[in-house]
Amino acid sequence: MKKVLLFLLCICLMLSSVGLASAEDYGALNGELEIVNAENSSSSSGTRATGLIRSYSLHIEREGSTLLKIYGLTSCDLSVVRCGFKGLKVQRRLNSSSSWTTYHDYGNDYIDSDYYAIGFGLNVEPGYQYRLVCKHYAKKNILSIETISNQTGYVAF
Repeated sequence: MKKVLLFLLCICLMLSSVGLASAEDYGALNGELEIVNAENSSSSSGTRATGLIRSYSLHIEREGSTLLKIYGLTSCDLSVVRCGFKGLKVQRRLNSSSSWTTYHDYGNDYIDSDYYAIGFGLNVEPGYQYRLVCKHYAKKNILSIETISNQTGYVAF
């Protein structure tokens, strides 16, 4: 039951920003929403090499002038005893620069479960592009561990 509620919460948080647009903004947002989501999201589902991670996703979006909204999901096989994220980092670069640097490092974030979802906000500085990188993580036992690298597109502030 907790997993279902956590999943629904994550979905609601992702959808809540769409509802924040005013009626006059809706026309512009509606045409751009699919493109923004495609550029700033990364996900996959299906069988992986070891089969421990069933699906995963990352998503970032801009809200206002300084709030970066972050969402992520790692869903694993029922046999998994630990699930989550490793090396979860927000990276940034100047709009005209090509090298990314770590802006905020969340480190490893996982729980003793077969499903883990995150959703939170981070205040950032204007004048930069931001992206999220991590490894989705699943552990069945000491000999059976799977990680999948993932990163989003960027959001400019």
